[in-house]
Amino acid sequence: MSVQLALTSALSGLRTTQQQAAMVSHNLANATTAGYVRRDLDLSAVTTAGRGAGVRVDAVARKVDELLIRDARFETSRYSGQEARASALADYALVLGQPQDEKSVSTQLSKLQQAFSRLHDMPNDDAARNAVVSQATALAGGLNRAAEAAQTVQDDARGRLQTSVDVVNTSLQRISDLNGKIATLETRGGDAGDLRDQRDRLLDQVSQEIGIRTYSREDGQVVVMTRNGQTLLDHPLAPGEQPLTLLGDEVMANGVALSANPDSEIQSGRIMGYVQTVKQDMPRAMAQLDELAVGLVQAFQGAEADPTQPGLFTDAGAAYGATAGLASRIAVNGAVRTESWRVQSGVQAAAPLQPGDQTQIEKFQAVFTGTRSFAATDMPANATLGSYATAMVSAQQGYRTGAESEMNARKISADTLETARINRDGVNIDDEMQKLLLIEQSYGASAQVVQVAGRMIDILLQIKG
Repeated sequence: MSVQLALTSALSGLRTTQQQAAMVSHNLANATTAGYVRRDLDLSAVTTAGRGAGVRVDAVARKVDELLIRDARFETSRYSGQEARASALADYALVLGQPQDEKSVSTQLSKLQQAFSRLHDMPNDDAARNAVVSQATALAGGLNRAAEAAQTVQDDARGRLQTSVDVVNTSLQRISDLNGKIATLETRGGDAGDLRDQRDRLLDQVSQEIGIRTYSREDGQVVVMTRNGQTLLDHPLAPGEQPLTLLGDEVMANGVALSANPDSEIQSGRIMGYVQTVKQDMPRAMAQLDELAVGLVQAFQGAEADPTQPGLFTDAGAAYGATAGLASRIAVNGAVRTESWRVQSGVQAAAPLQPGDQTQIEKFQAVFTGTRSFAATDMPANATLGSYATAMVSAQQGYRTGAESEMNARKISADTLETARINRDGVNIDDEMQKLLLIEQSYGASAQVVQVAGRMIDILLQIKG
């Protein structure tokens, strides 16, 4: 090997190791940066006239496992969706209570039945009458609060749904901008690794809000779609352009209502959880409450002389009018508040019954033991008021515990895949430090070759002189 070739090889080694050291330092500096992907240099040997002439850097390699990223995003998306839904169900269940809780409507209904039993034993006792009125008021209030809680949870989910849609649109705008920068930079032969990291972090953010699929074009730009194929980003977005919109309670993309079939069109993400809360969970809860309210209003109306007129429980002071929203309107008849003798003689009675007359009280008691028909989802078709109320409260707690169990299972899967992704694509400080030692040795070896070649040239010049 000629001295010139030796110097050329050594100098290429020095330049390469300098670049390698800079790249390792960059990796180490970003070891704790969220979403940073480790970089390597792709090297190849240089040959001149069939002989080795050193080494060169071909490219900065940002090697990621796209399948692992896809799976990690999907599991994280499913977890975030289930977390949103479980949180909403927990908020409602907290107000509704457990079947045995003092505040639950099932307990309040049972207490009302007990109050009528005591009144049957002491029909002339003012305290027993007032206890019935007080407990009926507590039951109506419990239904009102539960209905208000369901409405509040639903309204809160609507607000969060709008926030999630805004997050998706803002992130897609930034991804569109990065697409253009990445394509331009890579066309010029530049390193777009940091820009790709930014874009991946934004894609991670979008996937937490809604389930997505992505694929990359040859120019480095990424196309974003929902998991069922509705396009969210496939061209540069104009300022203010919104791939996702919220029309009422419907999440729209390309004129398609994704929330009409969320299981297939959305599949995962917080948007999925909020849509389920708004369109499924809370409407179901309110319908179950309304059915119980209907049962109370109609049953006590039926126990009166005229079943078409208001009884102990009313629809905002009137006779039963409509099922929808009745749980929020149900109230105790104002007549019994000022004249408690009506709970012994009948709310519609023109005058009190004879002292000790238990006839009307027994009709009221029959309300609790009679079987009624109910039409609410997941509820018994035929049941007593008490068993229906217990089933309703138990069902809501079951929805909550089921959602929380699934959320915990999703979290384990999401954490496992995210850890695998970090281990695969992230920076391992120990590995980078070992690599830095090897680079140091390589640099030292190349430097020695330069020194030796320099001494050889000096010797040759002395001999020539």
